[in-house]
Amino acid sequence: MTLKSRLLAKIDICSEAGCWNWTASKSSGRYGKLEISGATLSAHRASYEVYRGPIPEGLFVCHRCDNPACINPDHLFLGTHADNMADKVKKGRHRTPRGSEVVTSKLTEADVLAIRASRVSNGCVAEQYGVDRSLISLIRTGKRWAHLRPPSQAEARC
Repeated sequence: MTLKSRLLAKIDICSEAGCWNWTASKSSGRYGKLEISGATLSAHRASYEVYRGPIPEGLFVCHRCDNPACINPDHLFLGTHADNMADKVKKGRHRTPRGSEVVTSKLTEADVLAIRASRVSNGCVAEQYGVDRSLISLIRTGKRWAHLRPPSQAEARC
């Protein structure tokens, strides 16, 4: 079975958007993947190579359709990492994770609200949550987790 036939056997064509959605195995980022001779390849990169040719070293295969599962060669283009990031920002898909979305965060939004409501010392609260007491101070002054604003006095009365 050729690589082209393997690719075509594992897609679902979305007539509305024109995407060729990969239906087999996917990475955690929702990109299609397939194994060839013991190596795992990205399905969209394999599709680009089958339909457009070799991918120069250091270039990314980017999606015009912003659909990671799509392998339609008409939806793919080559670009640098900077090109890919600029495309993401231009399309409004760039969003910096905040709060508990940050992978290294030890606290949740509920924790932060409880910390702000607590009258216990920074040191005791820090020990309770397993963080540094300077972080507790920054949380309480609104310099960290600033996106979690306490309700205004007017909102609190309603």
